[in-house]
Amino acid sequence: MAHVQLPETVQTIIAQAGGLGLQGAFAYIGASALSHRCAEMVGEYRSSRPSRLKSEGGEPFIDYEVGLECRVNGKPGRRWTLVIAYEPDDTYTVWLIEGRRGRSLSSSIVLACDRDVYCDTLQSVIEAVYDRAIRDHNNGFIPLA
Repeated sequence: MAHVQLPETVQTIIAQAGGLGLQGAFAYIGASALSHRCAEMVGEYRSSRPSRLKSEGGEPFIDYEVGLECRVNGKPGRRWTLVIAYEPDDTYTVWLIEGRRGRSLSSSIVLACDRDVYCDTLQSVIEAVYDRAIRDHNNGFIPLA
């Protein structure tokens, strides 16, 4: 498998979320299919505008410029996606989105949105958002598949 070089800003987001190892938030939430958005490979690169829920033609989606997203273990038959957006004010917004299988991320609903998240709390916020969603939207049950 080829090694993919990530932009420095995305590497920082991953590190602030506890890394990709067993002690990090991504392992905790069962993350898979990580992807990122960042226009510059070197140095810190921030968004020019805050992330937001946007709708074009009636289909809602999360509009962000810099950050990463991944699939997480969620409700069976639904697709849960975590979006960590790096904001212009040097904070993060953590979005948790639910979509139905066979539909795109653009037809999703927002399960959680925590704004003004500082780097030193990013891992705990990701884990708390996930815990709340499991409790509120999946009867406290974490699916194994």
